[in-house]
Amino acid sequence: MLTIALQVMGGLLPAAADEPLPMTPLTSATVSEPSTPSIEGPPSDDRPDTWADRAHDGLHSFLWRTSMRVDRWFGADLPEDVYAQNTRGSITPIILWDEFKGFDHRFRFRVRMPLPHLDERYNAFIGTFDRDEFVTEREQQSGAIPRQRTGGGVEEDQTLLGIQYREREGGARFEADAGIRIRSPIDPFVKGGYRFEHTTEGHIVLTFREIGFWQNSEGFGFTSRIDVERALDIDSLIRWTASGTISQESEGVRGYTSLTWYRALPENRGIAAQIFSSGEFDAPVPLEEYGLRAAYRKRIFRDWLVLELRPSVTWPRERRDEPRKASWGFGIGFEMFFGENGFQARPATL
Repeated sequence: MLTIALQVMGGLLPAAADEPLPMTPLTSATVSEPSTPSIEGPPSDDRPDTWADRAHDGLHSFLWRTSMRVDRWFGADLPEDVYAQNTRGSITPIILWDEFKGFDHRFRFRVRMPLPHLDERYNAFIGTFDRDEFVTEREQQSGAIPRQRTGGGVEEDQTLLGIQYREREGGARFEADAGIRIRSPIDPFVKGGYRFEHTTEGHIVLTFREIGFWQNSEGFGFTSRIDVERALDIDSLIRWTASGTISQESEGVRGYTSLTWYRALPENRGIAAQIFSSGEFDAPVPLEEYGLRAAYRKRIFRDWLVLELRPSVTWPRERRDEPRKASWGFGIGFEMFFGENGFQARPATL
């Protein structure tokens, strides 16, 4: 399923590997990755050697060497290329605008580092995340650019550190995460999920996911999610998603549904559009928000640098006595990938 999505948005990527951290636009909904790169070596005659290229290579080198040192604390003695090929992530400076609060800025980073001595199914991660997207998964993944919410507000990201477990193969597989927030209070969390994927004879991909979680600030809860995905042609696909979450802190079931269309364009470009709604069944206003979002992604200057534009219009409502009014927003981000091979055209998660 996710391989199809990569091909739709990029049209030029190799087969997907395992799933990385939720970054995306990768991804994931959770998202798959392209094939692994080789270790950075000295610049060749036909390779650019600017300060930006050196900074990019230096950052990746620092991260994979850190992963290697940590793994070797536990007795690992594996080649360097194992860590260089599997340490991946991105950093994204972001500018946001909305009609209520004007301009704002954000910065996001996500890093996944392998722990092969422990087991190839384990990875360490660190990054900035929206808790409701990453831990409870009661909100859709926003990807590189944070989602602009009611009145133009943007939920503050939290810097999380932890360990992931991902089974590599099979239509049915188990996943788990555990971590803490890097500030006081640390707000620890654990979660586990079961994912089942099935492709019908009509080339429709069905994905079911059940997630149980505990977080100190949220209590216990679970999230159920279904995705139905169909390729329209070689360059486009459509996906319907529905999700519901209930926890000790929620007012009944909190859920969302969306219909998203992805389209590949020539010259390392991709577009996506989405209609969606979200709410909480027992809240004073059950239908909290609905609207439209779009995304445009294009590789610029280097294979590892992607420009993303994200316009949106939503109709939020928090209280029964207030009317719904259109809320316009716009985001622009420059996502720099490291440890990725070429244009990262995974579906923009809106």
